[in-house]
Formats: sequence, C-alpha cells, structure tokens
Amino acid sequence: MPRTQVPCPNCRTPVVVDVEQLFDVGVDPQAKQRLLSGAVNTIRCPNCRYTGNLAVPVIYHDPSKESLFTYFPPELNVPIMEQEKQIAPFMNRVVNSLKQEQRKAYLFKPQQMFTYQGLIEKVLEGEGITKEMLEAQRKRVELLQRLVTTAEDKIVEEVKKETALIDADFFTLLNRMLEGAMNAQDQNAVTKMGKVQEALLEHTDFGKQIKAQADEIEGARKTLEELGQNLTREKLMDLLIDAVDNDVRLNALASMTRPGLDYVFFQTLSDRIEKATHKEKEKLTKLRERLLEITKQIDEQLQTRLGMAQRNLETLLQAEKPGELLMQNPEVLDDFFVQVLNQSITDAQEKKDKARTDKLQALANTIQQLITPGYNPELLNSLLEAGSDEARKKVIDENKEQVTPEFVESLSAMMLQLQDGKDKDLAEKVRAAYRAALRVSMEKGMQAPQAGS
Repeated sequence: MPRTQVPCPNCRTPVVVDVEQLFDVGVDPQAKQRLLSGAVNTIRCPNCRYTGNLAVPVIYHDPSKESLFTYFPPELNVPIMEQEKQIAPFMNRVVNSLKQEQRKAYLFKPQQMFTYQGLIEKVLEGEGITKEMLEAQRKRVELLQRLVTTAEDKIVEEVKKETALIDADFFTLLNRMLEGAMNAQDQNAVTKMGKVQEALLEHTDFGKQIKAQADEIEGARKTLEELGQNLTREKLMDLLIDAVDNDVRLNALASMTRPGLDYVFFQTLSDRIEKATHKEKEKLTKLRERLLEITKQIDEQLQTRLGMAQRNLETLLQAEKPGELLMQNPEVLDDFFVQVLNQSITDAQEKKDKARTDKLQALANTIQQLITPGYNPELLNSLLEAGSDEARKKVIDENKEQVTPEFVESLSAMMLQLQDGKDKDLAEKVRAAYRAALRVSMEKGMQAPQAGS
C-alpha cells in the first residue's frame, strides 16, 4: 500500500497517509473487506485531530462475479479524458493479473459509480447485503465517531445506551480505526480509542465475551510459558484433558503446540483411551476427536497460506519489475512467503538449477533492498519474545538509542502486512512492540530541542 504526504484539509499540516486505489479481490481476497470497512484512504492529522476521507479514484474488481467498478471523486474536478488516463494503469494491472481465458468482455466495460456510497452499495449488493444491514453499519460508524469525541468520564454512559450495536463488526471497525491512528502516530487518538475499547470490554455483553476469550488464550500462553523446557507429551496431554470442555482454551493450546501433536502423541492418547474407565474413556475420546478436527483445520490453513505464498513467488519471478510489484503489494511479504522463498532457493541449489537459483537470489536481494532502513531484527526479536508490557518496556529502555523513527516505521509496515492475516498471535505481538517503541519515540521527540530555543 503506497504511502504519500498530503496537507491536512483543516490546518494544512503535512500528513503521511496510506493510499489504496485498486481493490482487486482476485489478487487479494482481503481487498473487499478493507474497502467495506470504511477505514481505507483516511487522513488523521496529529496536529489538529482532523479525521476524514481522502478524495482519490478507486477501482474495484471481483473476477468471480465479473464485477469491475470505478469511482472518481467529483470534487477533484478532473475532465473525463483525464480521469480515464489516470485510471488506465490500474485497469492494466487488473487485466495483466488474469490468465488469457479469464479476460472477458466485462473488463472493457467498467461500471462508473458517481458516489463513493454508491460504490460500496454496489459491492454489497453482489454479496446479498440488504439496506437494513447497511443502515446498521452506518449506525455503528456514527456511534464509534461519537464515542471517540465523547469526554472520557461519559464514555461508559454512552456505551450502555447503545449495547445493541456492539457486535463483532463494531469491534472490527474499532480495531481498524485504532490501527490507522497508530500508523499515523496519533497518540491522542490511540489513547482515546483505548479508553473506548476498555469501556466496551467491561460494559457490554459482547465485549465481556471477547475479554473472557482473550483471558483464556493468555492463560494458555502463560501456562505453556511457565512449563517451558519441562513441557512433555504427558504434561501437554494433561493440559488438553483439563481444557476439553473449554473450546477457546483447547483451540489455543492446540494451536500453540501443534508440532507436539504428532503420531506419537495420538498413539499415546489412544493407548490411554484403551485403559480408561467408562466415564474417563468418553472424555478422552471426545478430546481425540476435537484434536483431530483442530489439527486438520490448522494444517489446511497452513497449506492454503503456503500455496498462496508459492503462487505469489512464481508471479514475482515472472514479473518484469518484481520490485515495483512488491511495492504495490507489500502484504505478500509475510512469514509464509519468506519460508517458501528460502525453501525454493534450497531446492533449486540441490537440483543444481542455476537459472532458477539466480532468479530466486535476485528476488531475495530485491526484497532485502526494499526493507525499511530502520529494520532491526535483533531488537524486533527481543520485543516479540518479551512476554509482558513490563518486559517490553525494559527491552525498549535498554535500547533507546536504537528506537529510531525508521524502526517505528518498520513496525508500522509490519502491522499493515499482518492486519488481515491468520497469525493473530504474531500480529498482536508486533502491535504491542509498536506501542512500546512509539512511546519512546514520542518521548525522544518531545525532549529534542526545538528550533530557535
């Protein structure tokens, strides 16, 4: 997602914002959700606190529905011919992303939307979304905007009035706005949204459910962390048996210990079932069934992500300018892509395929050059391994000189890459690391001597 600097419409302060104009579901299945979230192409001014949407052309493409929509903000006052010229490069990207047999007539007759809301409604229409659903989403947005401007001592009161609107979609909307404020380094907005989040978690039924689930996951993590090197198959089995009636904790434990749930583990569990009494046998059998189901889901998700990473790798290898393609789609550079790239290099070297090895190595070098200059793997790993806010604060305080604006920017970029991914645990660790680094970065900025002082 390209970043650009624009003047704040209210106070004219230069603000760095993320701009996304092409939403191609065929290339990125998460593109639709980002567009519909209402949290894309927004500007949040850290100076005057202005928040609003950027007026930029938008192209939406969904090959599965043969949908191609364009929207050009009328306030830009751009002539039709110039509009077509500006949109043309995005149209070319859409066509080039498709195989020859997928290039159908609809690509040459894009439907022009005259309002942004019309674009959103057209996309939702294809999803079977009713006007009633749209109205509910509008109310959620209005409520969230009202909450972030409400005095802190009145937030709980306001939340209790609107509990019917507080659902999973509302929390998704809040999380996207929170990440946007963090990316803009708007600490006041981050703090205020944090207060709103606390009120939601404490005073709404849905919030309490989320908090309870988060507590269970954190409890599972702490239990495994405390056992550390002393974790054996037998102790893991006991933990899983205790959690058999708690789906959240069972899923968390299984996800965190998937490598340990191997053939030997299941054989040991089966042996234990054979020797168990009737009541215990039922419980252990239920555990085995649930674990087989959970591990199957985990493995399927893993294979899906690896398969997508492999396809992205092959696309980049065939591209004339892979660097430009990566800059346009930075989200592909996740852990799965790096794993596939490294394995592909190893495979090519073992097969003594010099041509493929050279292409893969050239791509790896290109990626290395694109990494943010502030990327600091040692500091980042220390922050990710820190198990609490106190531990992260200690790491940061011991490495203050390495917490540069570039390092904070690199964490921000990582958050963007991970925000719609499956690895929620890693995403939360990066987010926590970003908060810790941002605090120190802002403190250093406030302590720096001002010009003329």
